[in-house]
Amino acid sequence: MIHVSHVFRVAVLSCIMASTNAQAMNHDYKDALSKAILFFEGQRSGKLPPTQRVKWRGDSALSDGESKNVSLSGGYYDAGDNVKFT
Repeated sequence: MIHVSHVFRVAVLSCIMASTNAQAMNHDYKDALSKAILFFEGQRSGKLPPTQRVKWRGDSALSDGESKNVSLSGGYYDAGDNVKFT
């Protein structure tokens, strides 16, 4: 199982490493990294900060684990299913 944080780190490192060749290849890695971060912000679960840039995404899954006295709020959604990584 691959965690979102690992995928995010790989994406960031790939953009940083590739940015040295950005001018030669004429790619905007700053824009690509900004969009990647925005994508992951949109996948967040739980109580969201007031600075949330994805306006259609609201607080979600705030009572996950409540029946077992465990807080499972927070984390990231994956693939549009019911699995949430924390």
